Amino acid sequence: MNDIFALLDDCHATRGMPLSRLCTGFEREHRCVDPSRLDAVWEAVDTDLRAGLHAVLLADYEWGAKLLKAGHATLRPDDASSLRVLMFRDLARLSSDEVGAWLAYRGDDGDCGVTALRPSVDRPGFTRAIARIHEAIRRGETYQVNYTYRLHGEAHGSPVDLYRRLRARQPVAFGALIALPDDGRGTTHVLSRSPELFLRHDAGLLTARPMKGTAPRIAAPESDSETARLLSLDIKNRAENLMIVDLLRNDLGRVAQTGSVTVPSLFAIEPYATLFQMTSTIQARVRPEVGFPELLRAVFPCGSITGAPKHHTMELIASLETTPRGLYCGAIGWLGAPRGDARLGDFCLSVAIRTLTLGTEAGGLRPARLGIGAGIVLDSRVDDEFEECLLKARFLTGLPQPLRPLEHSVR
Repeated sequence: MNDIFALLDDCHATRGMPLSRLCTGFEREHRCVDPSRLDAVWEAVDTDLRAGLHAVLLADYEWGAKLLKAGHATLRPDDASSLRVLMFRDLARLSSDEVGAWLAYRGDDGDCGVTALRPSVDRPGFTRAIARIHEAIRRGETYQVNYTYRLHGEAHGSPVDLYRRLRARQPVAFGALIALPDDGRGTTHVLSRSPELFLRHDAGLLTARPMKGTAPRIAAPESDSETARLLSLDIKNRAENLMIVDLLRNDLGRVAQTGSVTVPSLFAIEPYATLFQMTSTIQARVRPEVGFPELLRAVFPCGSITGAPKHHTMELIASLETTPRGLYCGAIGWLGAPRGDARLGDFCLSVAIRTLTLGTEAGGLRPARLGIGAGIVLDSRVDDEFEECLLKARFLTGLPQPLRPLEHSVR
C-alpha cells in the first residue's frame, strides 16, 4: 500500500465548507536543495499542477536562509535543507468530522506518546544567548530576534494516533499530518498543530497573519478574559507585533501592486487551548507578472520567526542557535494550479511552528524533534522568555501520561 499521504487539517472545516485537504496517490517529489535551481524546479511543479496533480509544500527554514543568499554564498556539502513539493493524484476535501473519521480508520487506538524530552540548550546556555541578543540590540545590529532551540525525545506508538491526541487537545486552522517519502535524512512523519498563517493567495489577494505576543490561558473565566484584555494592551507585545507587521509590509511590498498593501487588523487576540496569541493581518494585491519563485524570494522565511531586520537577524540566529531548525519555522501547505495564463495559483501556507517531526522506527521507538522559541527584544526578561518557550511546547508536553512532563527534563 502507498503509505505516503498529506493531510492538511483545518478545525473550522464543515460539510458545507470542507476546508481540510487529504492528498493520496503519491506520484513524485520535486526537491530543491540549491536555491539557484528554484526556477527550474518550479517549472516542473507548474507542469504537474497544470496536468491536474495536487501539490503539498514543505520548506525548511535553513533553505530560506540559503534563498536569501542565493548567488552570494557557496553551499556547504553537508547542508541538505530543502524545499520539497510532493505531488499527488487524488485530493479529498473534508470536514473536521470527516478528518476525525479518517484518522480513526487509519489509527489503531494503541498507546502512543513522546518521552525522554531533552533540550538542545540548558538554562545557562539560554541565559547566555539572551545576553548576546541584548548586546546586539544595544549595538544597533537588530531590533528583535526570534531565538529557538530543539527538544529531542522518543515517540512510541502510531504517528496517526499521536496526531489524534494532539488534534483533540488543541484545535487549529493549519494542522498537518504528513507521511513522507524517504528524503535520505530519516524524517518519516510531520505532525504539525500550527495556529499561524504564513501566506495565503486567493485570486490575486495575498494575506499574511503573523503571530507575535503570547499569554497563558487561565482556568477561571474572569481571569482568563482579563489575561486576554491585558495582552491586547501590553506595550511590549504590541511593539514586538508591530515590528513584524512592518517587516511583512515591506516584504509584501516587493511583489505588490503600488498602494495595495493594507493592515485590516492590528493586535487581535486569538484563543487556543493553552495560550492566547496576538495576531495582525496584512494584505496586498500581487502584481500579475509575479510567479511563485519570485514570491518566495520576497517573503520566505516568515518575519515572525526571524526578527527584524530580517537578513542580519538571520545571520545572528545562525551564530546563536546550536542546532538547525529544519522544517520548524519553515512552511507547510498546499499549492493550486494557476488559472489560464496566470503565473501564480491559489495557495495556503502555514508557519511550521508547534511542529513535531518523527524519524524511522527502530525497536518500537521513533526519534522525535520539536522546536520552540520566543521573540527577544531589549526589555525581554530571561525568566519570562524561558517560561514562554515551555508554554508553547505545552500542546505536546501537557498531554496526559504516558508523556513525561517537559519541566522535569529541562529545569
